[in-house]
Amino acid sequence: MPEDILSGEFELNSNPEPKSSISDMEESIKNENPLPQIKKVVNKSNPHFYSSFDYYPKRIKFLDQEADEEIILIIRRRFVVNLPWILSGAFFALLPPFLFPLVTNALPIHAFTPIQTLITILFYYLVVFGFLLMKFTLWYFHIGIVTNKRIKDIDIHGILLKDVSETRINLIQDVKYQQIGLIPSLFNFGEVFIQTAGVEQNIQFDKAPQPANIARIIGDMLRKN
Repeated sequence: MPEDILSGEFELNSNPEPKSSISDMEESIKNENPLPQIKKVVNKSNPHFYSSFDYYPKRIKFLDQEADEEIILIIRRRFVVNLPWILSGAFFALLPPFLFPLVTNALPIHAFTPIQTLITILFYYLVVFGFLLMKFTLWYFHIGIVTNKRIKDIDIHGILLKDVSETRINLIQDVKYQQIGLIPSLFNFGEVFIQTAGVEQNIQFDKAPQPANIARIIGDMLRKN
């Protein structure tokens, strides 16, 4: 047998090399294989002609949009506010079959030939169609635009009257909303008020859909800035 074993003398390592802890191993793995950053993905909406609330809309641009400017919201008045003129247009469109025979029979003589009657009816429907087209145009182009840089409000009050106001995000001081009445509460629309600093014009989205959500989105943008 070896002499060192017989003599009972062993060479011991008085300073053993410490083993790596689990936390050190995990840290090493993280440094060698860092996890990729998770990027938030926003589901962009596909606007329709009747859309009143579009969040990150696809394929939408406006005239003076900057190269690095991204549209976050496109806002129109709630479509249900169009119901009065839609019903009015439907009523006037259904009126001639009942009204014209009464008018013709009430006249002492037949003042209109069949051709004249047809032309009169076509002209009547042209006026009704023009009325509906004008009302739809005033609704469709009366919009609010919220981007990552500014807020733009385009108010159409008539065919020849347009009012445009805008403000930068960093100039906004406060945003709040208001819902008054049964109909706005039932169909979830209301007024959104955006207060700006200094001489900048305040902005208001009237009859806007989801006013609480609009105020929250703009408020989140203010906190990030």
